[in-house]
Amino acid sequence: MSITPPDPATFSVEKAWEPLPRRFWREEEAAHLLRRMGFSATPEAVASALRRPIEASVNEAYSPAQPPAKSKALAEYEASAAERYRHIYGKVKDPMERRELLRELQREDEENFRQFAMDWFLYARQPENSAREKFVLFLQDVFVVERKTVKETPQLYSLQQTLRRGIQGNYRELCKAVSREPAMIRYLNLDRSTRQKPNENFARELFELFTLGEGNYSEQDVKEAARALTGYRVKDRVEFHFARRFHDGGMKTVFGQTGAWDGDQVIDLTFQQPAARRFLVRELMKFYLGEPLPHEDYVAALGDRWSEHDFDLRFLLESFFQSHLFYHPAYRGNLVKSPIQFYLGLCQDLRLDVVPFDTRLLHSLRAMGQAYYDPPNVRGWLYGEHWINSTTISARRQLVSYLFSQLREDKLNGNEQRDLERAREEGRADFLVSSKRIEQALEVETARLAEHLLTYFVTAPSREIYAEPLKRLIGDTGEEAARDRVRDAVIALLQSPAYNLC
Repeated sequence: MSITPPDPATFSVEKAWEPLPRRFWREEEAAHLLRRMGFSATPEAVASALRRPIEASVNEAYSPAQPPAKSKALAEYEASAAERYRHIYGKVKDPMERRELLRELQREDEENFRQFAMDWFLYARQPENSAREKFVLFLQDVFVVERKTVKETPQLYSLQQTLRRGIQGNYRELCKAVSREPAMIRYLNLDRSTRQKPNENFARELFELFTLGEGNYSEQDVKEAARALTGYRVKDRVEFHFARRFHDGGMKTVFGQTGAWDGDQVIDLTFQQPAARRFLVRELMKFYLGEPLPHEDYVAALGDRWSEHDFDLRFLLESFFQSHLFYHPAYRGNLVKSPIQFYLGLCQDLRLDVVPFDTRLLHSLRAMGQAYYDPPNVRGWLYGEHWINSTTISARRQLVSYLFSQLREDKLNGNEQRDLERAREEGRADFLVSSKRIEQALEVETARLAEHLLTYFVTAPSREIYAEPLKRLIGDTGEEAARDRVRDAVIALLQSPAYNLC
């Protein structure tokens, strides 16, 4: 049953952004925070959150941490790629040899990308990293680049690190840092922009998709900003370089202000526009609350507070996740999990390690509609109900079934056997639900088991609907056939619409 979203006439704007009082900090509120801020709400995580004020949980979730390490293979590739490309294009005359050397570089980059993706999933799977990495996913959907266009894993790694570091600073400076990232320069053709022929791609996306939104800038603003952003280049494939000879140092008029603006100064001018206070706030609400969006008065009020704190991202996150509005009943169980949240949530809920087979995991995510670091276009992913269609629902169900299957090692190919052995050596081979885990559930009486599963896996609005059917599916846990019934009941619950919501 849907609940009417808050309205300023009955739920004041002032109250909306006040912190939730401690007396309302209860089990359901803690679970809501954990599911939305991160990927899941395990019983131990909820209990830990309830022992502290809300602000302590939010503050800790976004505190700086050691980022995922760059793999040795990626570091070696990054150090050698520029020289190898120069050799291929400058010294190799035979076309067949050149093609083979280029194919070898591409194979290496493909392997590096797969390892980069797997390293990220392993890192984000750890509960202490989940909220921070989910926000990195959000920022990747604002500052969109497509892997199929960039085709350089070191550049993707660098951009992701910049976004991760940006959480600790203000959004204006993050926009400047992103403008210097080789992946963004390449994706939006800044490296082809000259004073004679400015390329408008980055300037347009800066205004439309990073800071202001449509209708808050003119075509002339785009043209003039593009002139200011000339001269951005990439050196040795991974380093930003400002080529002054390509830069237009003349006078430009952007948002009605005239000066010899450079790229950073244009970004400063952009953040003086009223729309810059609201744009990212609105995007944040789409991502973490779902649609329909809260009334624009709520957006404007938080945006004004954010601008008064110099667009500090930690202030924005802490204000948002502690607020009355975030915990409003309309935002409970209404948001469809993204494929990445669905999978990592399953790993955390079921206490599973990440599947060690990169091909299987990345293919599954693609089938569910979210190929890692490869969104469909410059606007990024469309969230919420856009994740759900007959094909993607089938892929989600297949994933759940796989997690409850038996591993057939004799069916693994050589690469998979190698990956499995490495996972075992690193102590992370429990990526499928064992029969022993199911048998432990049989020690609990049917009604209590059903209640536990519903509390653990499903948000409050759906529990009453599922309670009786789940008990019937489980049956008597003391019977001989109970193990298979409990297994099937858990699978059915995890494949249900209710588990796909948070």
